[in-house]
Amino acid sequence: MKSYISSHIVKSMNYKSKNEVNLKQSLFGGVETVESVYKNYVIELSNVDGGYKCKFEVLGQERICSEIEQLPSGPWLNEFKMHGIRLTDLEINKFNVDKEIKLL
Repeated sequence: MKSYISSHIVKSMNYKSKNEVNLKQSLFGGVETVESVYKNYVIELSNVDGGYKCKFEVLGQERICSEIEQLPSGPWLNEFKMHGIRLTDLEINKFNVDKEIKLL
């Protein structure tokens, strides 16, 4: 399984490519893409309070996928909260959140 990062984030974070990877992808329905060259990056992610960090490799891509709608309000939000899950991509979010996927 591969992870991807948008070219926009690569540029804004000033990440440097570790190497390049030639990759042909198999999509749902058995469709295969032509082989393409992707830049490979090592990034570090952490949770909001910095209590957990991990490094992993991602491939750079101009656009990762279509926009995904934000999570609507509902009783399930309390269940997430009970389990210590903090969501930031809510319809009721006070921040202006970009809906384009930047890391997958």
